[in-house]
Amino acid sequence: MNSPELLPLPPRLDQLLVIRRWLELTLERVDARIETVRETEAALAQRRPLPEPAAWWLEYGRGVQQAPTRVHTSACPQGSRSRPATRQSALETLRTVPDAIACPLCRPDSDLGLLDQ
Repeated sequence: MNSPELLPLPPRLDQLLVIRRWLELTLERVDARIETVRETEAALAQRRPLPEPAAWWLEYGRGVQQAPTRVHTSACPQGSRSRPATRQSALETLRTVPDAIACPLCRPDSDLGLLDQ
C-alpha cells in the first residue's frame, strides 16, 4: 500500500532498475559531498581552535548604566545583557561595585570563594 504523499513507482522492472541506479548514483554524490564538508570543517577547526567559553558573566542594567548589576557563572541562563568576564573582574565587581549582586540562581559567590571569607 502506497503512502498518499509519495509518488507511485512504475510497474515495470526496467524502469524500477533505472530509478534504483539513479538513487545509487545520487547517494554516492551525497556521500562524497559529506566527506568533503567534513574534511573542510576539520581543517578549519585545526587552524582556528574555538576559544574557551567564559566561566563568568557580568550582567548590565538597561539604559545608560555602565556598571554591572549581577555576576553569573557560565552555567546560568543569564539575561541577554551579559558579557563574558574573567575570574578577577567577577571578584572585583562583587567586592567594589555598590549595587552589584551575585545571582541567586547560580551562586557565583560560592564558586569564587567569597562565602568562605
